Amino acid sequence: MKKALIWIIIGVVIVLLVILKPTNKDSSGSKQDPKSQGVPVIVEGIVVKQSAIAHSISVTGSIISNEEVALQSQLAGIVKHIYFSEGSHVSKGDMLIKIDDAQIQAQLEKDEVAKQLAQITEERQKKLLAINGISQQDYDIALNNLNSILADIKLLQVQIGYTEIRAPFDGTIGLRNISEGSYVSQNTVLVNLEETTPVKIDFFVPEKYLGLVQNGDSVNFTVSGYNNAFTGKIYAIDPKIDEPTRTIHVRALAENKGGKLLPGAFATINIQLSHNAESIMIPTEAVIPQISGQVAYLSKNGKVYSVPIDLGIRNDSTVEVVSGINMGDTVITRGLQFIHPGSAVKFKTVR
Repeated sequence: MKKALIWIIIGVVIVLLVILKPTNKDSSGSKQDPKSQGVPVIVEGIVVKQSAIAHSISVTGSIISNEEVALQSQLAGIVKHIYFSEGSHVSKGDMLIKIDDAQIQAQLEKDEVAKQLAQITEERQKKLLAINGISQQDYDIALNNLNSILADIKLLQVQIGYTEIRAPFDGTIGLRNISEGSYVSQNTVLVNLEETTPVKIDFFVPEKYLGLVQNGDSVNFTVSGYNNAFTGKIYAIDPKIDEPTRTIHVRALAENKGGKLLPGAFATINIQLSHNAESIMIPTEAVIPQISGQVAYLSKNGKVYSVPIDLGIRNDSTVEVVSGINMGDTVITRGLQFIHPGSAVKFKTVR
């Protein structure tokens, strides 16, 4: 009897547990997944609108002279005269430095005397040859001696020219490294000559922008010490990409009125690549990186779906979407960690 009562009590408890057990059923009696109960997640987003943006990049570079040369002597010798003042402007062809040429001049005088004698001898031998007074060989010897002396004279004249250091172009002379009386060798740098009107801007651009940088494009740049920006124009692009850095060498030319831009100065260069009045720009936080690329979450009829996107130019807070998003789409920008494709969402704000 007692055993039967125990079994009856156990059965009643089981029935009560079954009756009172909570179930996840909707009004139709079917079970639901808690993640798909349709409770909206609060998010923020934007409606994509047309944006006008200027595509530009910023790189660093250096100011260099339009023309520059380290003047050296082609002959070793003593500096006889210095004809310039340091830091002054010189014109092309101006005599700057004279190397002592006394020994060469003495040799030239000696050869001039020998030339006169060789000319007389050649003329005499020529007349004798005309009357068969000497052989052709004798005349050829006399003529060869004259020509040899003339060649020696020409060589000495060239060497005398080497003792005159002249300005190869208009420019500003630098600080000299020698004084009158100094002995200089062929490797001695005598002085630097710089042409700084205009100047060149030397910089490197990442190879991905190669198709957007062209000769004739304008650049803006700043240098230390001046608040205002300077302008220049690209005139040359290296035809070869630098493999270690994957950049391309570019040069621009800028006027230098007043001589404010000095060679060697560090410059920050802004390059205007293009201007697009129909760009799609979204906040950078709306971009979700994945193994296969990037996606963005859009909302339509209160549901989330993802789209793969291709990106373009970035700026401080936004990025250009080249493909994947259209004008009028609603892009989710905040609350992305709480949603997935198919989630129900409700917008707190939509800009």
